[in-house]
Amino acid sequence: MKQKQILKISISFLVIVGILVAVILCGRSFGFLKSNIANTKVDLGTSEIYSEQDLQAAADVILKEIGSWSSVKEVYTISYCEDERASAELGYCQMLKDENYVQCVVFESSFISAGSSQSGGFNPNSLYEDWQWFLARTADGEWELLTWGY
Repeated sequence: MKQKQILKISISFLVIVGILVAVILCGRSFGFLKSNIANTKVDLGTSEIYSEQDLQAAADVILKEIGSWSSVKEVYTISYCEDERASAELGYCQMLKDENYVQCVVFESSFISAGSSQSGGFNPNSLYEDWQWFLARTADGEWELLTWGY
């Protein structure tokens, strides 16, 4: 009788732990936990090359990526770096990956890293500004995030 009771308690405990792990791991996706991009200000600037929809699609790729980083506590801004910079960096983007990219965009962001136990290579609780994001696309493709950093 006592063994059955211990077994029931053990199984219940494991189920609860499993549910908690699932909520923690998937919390941002389901909105249970605060997202690090919930208050991000996106500045698409002005462009003679890209539509607002083009730039928003690129920004969304960045937000999806950085939104998944537990090492970032909060993303403050993401800003398009203007057409001149985008045009100048197309060759760099083509060097990063052997694709026939025809368009490139560059964004900068600012964010604060998480605390020491979750900093993931960033200095804990530190402000990062001018963090760059390089995206490119082929003639009929979607924006592809190629690299990021300083």
